[in-house]
Amino acid sequence: MKTLLLLLALLPGAARAGLDESARALAAAVAEKPAGLTALLDADFFRQLSLERASGLLADLYRDNGAVTAVKTVRAESPNMGHFIFETEKGFDIPAAVALNPENGRVSGFYFGQPYRHNPTLKLVREKLDGLPGKKAFLARRLGRNGADLEAYDPGSALAVGSVFKLYVLGAMLQEGMSWKKIVTLEDGDRSLPSGRLQDWPAGAPFTAYTLAAMMVSESDNTAADMLISALGRRALEADLRKLGHSSPERLKPFLRTSELFRLKSDSEASLKYLNLPAEERYLFLAGLASRPLAAAELKQSPFGAAAIEWTASPADLCRLMEYFSRAGSSEALDIMAMNPGLNAPEGFTYAGYKGGSEPGVLAMTWLLKDKDGAWYCVAGAWNDDVKELDQPAFFGLMQTALNALAPAAGKAE
Repeated sequence: MKTLLLLLALLPGAARAGLDESARALAAAVAEKPAGLTALLDADFFRQLSLERASGLLADLYRDNGAVTAVKTVRAESPNMGHFIFETEKGFDIPAAVALNPENGRVSGFYFGQPYRHNPTLKLVREKLDGLPGKKAFLARRLGRNGADLEAYDPGSALAVGSVFKLYVLGAMLQEGMSWKKIVTLEDGDRSLPSGRLQDWPAGAPFTAYTLAAMMVSESDNTAADMLISALGRRALEADLRKLGHSSPERLKPFLRTSELFRLKSDSEASLKYLNLPAEERYLFLAGLASRPLAAAELKQSPFGAAAIEWTASPADLCRLMEYFSRAGSSEALDIMAMNPGLNAPEGFTYAGYKGGSEPGVLAMTWLLKDKDGAWYCVAGAWNDDVKELDQPAFFGLMQTALNALAPAAGKAE
């Protein structure tokens, strides 16, 4: 079915009730014989589409997909613009967008994306996530022009994501135009703790930016990440976060090096001081910590307070980051992300890029996927609990289920 673009106007009363009410009112107009359209359409509508054509388009939508049985709100971009999913009786989900005219409260624009089959297995993933303790969030999304959320659980919630933050470093390398051949030397101040191997290399050892990025993402090398943060400049990286799709970049200021996080988490007194400082004073505080020795034995292994000092992002943030990579045109970045696919990418995908993160109380996994027809997808999930140890196999199992559930739809949505 071809994408439809309708310019519709709803009754003023429904429009004034808000975007959600407007979307539900339009959903009711998807019928075998749409009725009352003359009362629903604004006068400007007829400059775009005739009454007969509008009625025919709504009837076609009904014929192919059935009546709309539920309307899910995806997000509101503004008071006058929102995105929705129409669920139909024939088992289809239809992405939709509604725009209101701010002058009269009527709907000035309406867009229907390509319908796709509702996936009950993805729904099961959401339901099982809901049963886990602590905080959790999840998003499976089709990217691109006809992008749509395929399943979601609190996708805008900002959770600690551990080493998934390294994808923002990779994205900043693209934003700043850093050459993959740039030579970065290991300085003592950039040494961190494992994971990784570079902390044991001699000072002055030279590495290309490509090598550091590959080790940072595929092996989660913390020293490689800190070297790249130093080469980029912390402030420059922070300025790139919104361009990379992060909705709340202030949450990541200062953008911590891994060595700084380890020093803070090994000293409860320092952590409390840091958390109570204004954002700008935290930069000076971190500089003062740099001379303290790093000791893995002093790191707190309890989940208590695990997310208090961390890198935070929502699944929606991470899927916007994945969309950035899908559009950036950097084969190097895509190759680096594909070195370690995390879990098993099912058949149906020709590309799987991945980064995960874990520490006591924190689990996060994010994929960028491409099907044989060139359509891109994102799967992102995170789980935080500062009271109980996380059941890692259970979370991994749910994420593998999400990948498996998404695979049958690959190649059929665009």
